Amino acid sequence: MATCSYTVPDKNVTGDNFYGASICNQTYIDYFWNTYGFSGNKDYWDDGFGWEDACNTDKPLARTFNACYLLTYSAQDYANDAYSGPMLNWARRYVRDNCDDLRSLCGDGSAIATSFSGPFTDDRIELYLGFWYSKDVPGRAETLIHESRHQGGKPHNANFPAGSVFGAGKSGADSTWGYEGAWMYGALYLWWFYAQGARTTSALRERARQRGNLVIDNAFATHPGFNI
Repeated sequence: MATCSYTVPDKNVTGDNFYGASICNQTYIDYFWNTYGFSGNKDYWDDGFGWEDACNTDKPLARTFNACYLLTYSAQDYANDAYSGPMLNWARRYVRDNCDDLRSLCGDGSAIATSFSGPFTDDRIELYLGFWYSKDVPGRAETLIHESRHQGGKPHNANFPAGSVFGAGKSGADSTWGYEGAWMYGALYLWWFYAQGARTTSALRERARQRGNLVIDNAFATHPGFNI
C-alpha cells in the first residue's frame, strides 16, 4: 500500500481465515463489488488496497469482502431480508440501500470510518486502517451498519458518558437506545449475530457479544439498562 503502514493481526482470531475461505469465488466478488458501494470506485481500492488481489485477506478489499459475506449470509434464511423480520436478516438490505459509495483510505492509523452526507456534500463512507486491522469481521460488519445508519439520516446526538472508552464528554454518542441511532443499530446487529448467527464460529459469535456489550456500556448518554 503506497502510503499506508499496517500490521496484519492473527487472522484466525479476527475471522479472516474463516471467511476468507469462502469469498475467493468470482460470483461472490462480483456480487459484493456491485452491491455494497464499491462499484465505480476502483481508484480507491487499487494501488495496494487489494483490487488486483481480491482474495488476499492481508489486504483491505478482501477484509471488507469478509464483512460483506458475514452481512449477507449470517441469517439461517438469508434470502428473506424483509424489514419485518430480525435484524440479522435485513441488515444486509439496510447497508445496500444506504451505502452506495464506499471508499478506502489510510486515515491516521487508528481511525475506523467516517460518513459524509448532506447538502453540497459528496455522500460517501470512508474506511480507514483501523477498520481492517483493529476490528474483527463481525466488528467490520457492525461498522458498515453504523455508517450506513448515518447515511440513512441519523447523526449522533449526545456526548459520551463518564468513563466511556470512546472519550468521556466528547461528542459522538447517541442519547438513548430508543433514539435508534448508529450505535443502537450496530449493537443490535451484534446481538442477533451472537444469538443466531449461522455459517460462523462460536468464537466469533462470542466476540460479537463482547463488542456489543462494549458499545452498550460506553456509547449511550443514558445506559440502555441491559446487556447481551
